[in-house]
Amino acid sequence: MKLETYISELLYQYDCVVVPGLGGFVANYKSATIQSVQNTFAPPSKSISFNKNLNANDGLLANLIAQKEGFSFDVAIKKIEEAVANINRELKLKSRVLLNDVGTLFLDTENRIQFEPQNSINYLLGSYGLAVFQKQPIQRATMEEKITKELIDRTAPLVVVKESNAKKWAYAAAVTVLAFGAGWMTNNADLSADLNYANLNPFTPDSKSVYTPSKSNFIVDDEAKEKTIKELVAEADESTYFLNVTFGNTIDPVAVQIKEKPIAEAVSTYVATAKQELRYHIIAGCFSEKRNAKKMVRKLKKKGFSSFIVGKRKGLWAVSYNSFVTRKEAVNALEFAQDHNSKAWILNQ
Repeated sequence: MKLETYISELLYQYDCVVVPGLGGFVANYKSATIQSVQNTFAPPSKSISFNKNLNANDGLLANLIAQKEGFSFDVAIKKIEEAVANINRELKLKSRVLLNDVGTLFLDTENRIQFEPQNSINYLLGSYGLAVFQKQPIQRATMEEKITKELIDRTAPLVVVKESNAKKWAYAAAVTVLAFGAGWMTNNADLSADLNYANLNPFTPDSKSVYTPSKSNFIVDDEAKEKTIKELVAEADESTYFLNVTFGNTIDPVAVQIKEKPIAEAVSTYVATAKQELRYHIIAGCFSEKRNAKKMVRKLKKKGFSSFIVGKRKGLWAVSYNSFVTRKEAVNALEFAQDHNSKAWILNQ
């Protein structure tokens, strides 16, 4: 008979399951949490703890075993006593007793029973189907990538599209009409006068054009042709909103906007705060050789932790998962670190 199977089943319905002679497993409501180290979101759940003082028989566990196994109530009590005796025997041998889907029981240095919850099952029925998920970081394009993409879009070659026969006939008819009009104008119009070919009406008298310098806020630099986009962006000052970029002598310069003009000057609300010292560290392990500590730091950073070497403690190099200003923050993050390493602990410096 596997005692943990029935304990796990009862934890879905009850907040306390007492094992006579051993202790009680208590389920407390735990609200949804956000883990800032690994950027994970956890739904509401039941947090399982153990209280050795709750060992009086309330009949709940014995009734379930008698119902499932087909035993009488007295036989079920004896089965529980046998299972508890085996657990106590293993604990005295300094062994860790694993209760599947519930947690692990073990003795500390003072021979007191300690409990580590397994946290593999969410016993809160209201959160059924909700799993822990991790948010993905937002990938933003750099200024150089934005400019390069805009230049590629502007200098893309034209695509030749095959026209249908109907469009070809329409173009041919239009050319015929234009040719007839040109012949009539040659015979009947006086073309000796000054004509303005830039106007839609070719018979409008020409007017003198006056050059007006452009006021656009462009960077015009003869040496820009030899500079990369990254260099142009680096040389631009705060008042520059456009860059004039040239690719070779056969392509006209392209004006690229690198930032928008502000509509109104924003009022800064930033308030400088004093730098706070990180005093509480969640320790992942201690190493006698520093190279092994550095290896652990690289391994933890790949898994999303803000790991670093805290320093030397009692001749060993201590490596942390993350560090916090207050103990409350460290305690909240300790549970997630213990999911990765059950022996993680908090160091106060």
